[in-house]
Amino acid sequence: MHSRRTFVSVSALALLGAAAPVARAETGFTTRFVDIIAADGVALKAMVLEPRTPRPHPAVVLVSAWGGGSTQNVMPARTLASHGYVVVAYGARGFGESEGEVDTAGPEDIGDVTTVLDWTCANTATDPARIGLAGVSYGAGIGLIAAAFDQRIRSVVSLSGWYDLVHSLYGNETRRGLVALILYTSGWAHGRLSPETDWMLRTFFDPTPDPVDREVINEWARVRSPRRYLGRLNENRPALLIGHTWSETVFPPDQMVELFNDYAGVKRLDLIPGEHASAESGGLLGLPSETWDTVHRWFDATVAGTDPSILREQPVVLRARPGTHEPEFHPGWRSAEGEPRRFYLGPGQDESEGVIGDAPRPGWTVEIDTDRDTAAYGGVPLASYSFEALSGEPPRTWLPAVDRERGAVWTSPELPQRLPVRGAVSVRVTVVPPAPTGTIVAYLYDVDPADGGRLINYLPMSWTDGAPGEPEAFDLRFSPTAYDIPADHRLGLVIDTKDPLFIDWNSGGGRVALTSPEADPSHVDIPVGRGEGTPR
Repeated sequence: MHSRRTFVSVSALALLGAAAPVARAETGFTTRFVDIIAADGVALKAMVLEPRTPRPHPAVVLVSAWGGGSTQNVMPARTLASHGYVVVAYGARGFGESEGEVDTAGPEDIGDVTTVLDWTCANTATDPARIGLAGVSYGAGIGLIAAAFDQRIRSVVSLSGWYDLVHSLYGNETRRGLVALILYTSGWAHGRLSPETDWMLRTFFDPTPDPVDREVINEWARVRSPRRYLGRLNENRPALLIGHTWSETVFPPDQMVELFNDYAGVKRLDLIPGEHASAESGGLLGLPSETWDTVHRWFDATVAGTDPSILREQPVVLRARPGTHEPEFHPGWRSAEGEPRRFYLGPGQDESEGVIGDAPRPGWTVEIDTDRDTAAYGGVPLASYSFEALSGEPPRTWLPAVDRERGAVWTSPELPQRLPVRGAVSVRVTVVPPAPTGTIVAYLYDVDPADGGRLINYLPMSWTDGAPGEPEAFDLRFSPTAYDIPADHRLGLVIDTKDPLFIDWNSGGGRVALTSPEADPSHVDIPVGRGEGTPR
């Protein structure tokens, strides 16, 4: 039986570096604070926990998250040290007590990891053949890239990290503006952004970005993407544990599934309900945490070599939404994915309501206002899905409240049985744009008998060189999820043109048409799984 996961709002993470209490000495290990001097003279503040026994020990380096310092990971560090690990937890440059400026997982940050490993091997009773590295969010991205460059890292844990920073910033040609704003403001509130990082993030918000600046930002992001170094990762083959949540607003989970599929070494993927870092935050405060229990087991197997049991389990582990479900274990991602089942978008009995059915019904057109929002929304970053992780309830929207002049709505008949969604839902729809640039946002709902919609997923899609009045087919591929729609509920789809999460490309006027040609009927493909996994 798995213990119930405890979640805490991710907003607490940035405070931990300054506020977490640390005992100077604990039974079984000692604690000290040191300055580790980077290659350019920057002092990185580190907390070092070392078992009292003199023999060489396995070691784990913990890299702080965005805004954190050396004590941010104090509770996981204490647990690891009490089990015989040397632990060096440090604040990334520019954050917490560490000197320097925020490099955003750039070359200086990666060089700092090597410096910390050098110091650890020279100044502690570390076995250099048994070293692991872990991080949450910012620390996860730094750790993945560092593992591609330093062969001493034999195991790496990525919790709420990223694989492709370009995709995170510009997925489907749409900027994730609200999340970037939170990173920018919190970066200055809890650290010192480098001039380069400051310029990149400020330029990202430009309402009419210069194409040259856009490419500069893309290249900056590519350098900071583990995807760029996949070949080196596959050569070094550190054991890789990926922990991620279904409803990430910062780094959507599709890229981590891609990393899992691309990676050639020993690996495990855990996907669970929640928001960015919500699964990890309870453990950072010393509360029971299944996520950190898995991290400890992973290091026991792949670093210390004391307990290999986790490696005998199936490597893809899912927990379905909504609510708390028992884990599903699968031998690979393809096994976890459901088989696509096609539903078609059609006209309803009146122009304000469409239907989702089993047979093609092409030939319809619905028009909606551009640049005007509806009651459908993707949630509040770092809040809505943290609440879901705690309560089991996704964000809700009452579908009759969606203004049909601003948004198109389709619903299916009541489902005769539970529909286990496993994988990435996709929508094919033809758009007739009113302007060369524009954005649509699609929302997928679990609709109850009272027309209340629980949000399954959402996705923006933008065009920047469209031909006004000319139909263009779009394939909207949502991030993967695991969601069980109950029997007697309905499947719902809403498409509008605006959401506060995104910087859209709408020009402020006109109506965009959504249509379904005879030759290419608009449809929804739902990956329908069994809703169960194999034994561990």
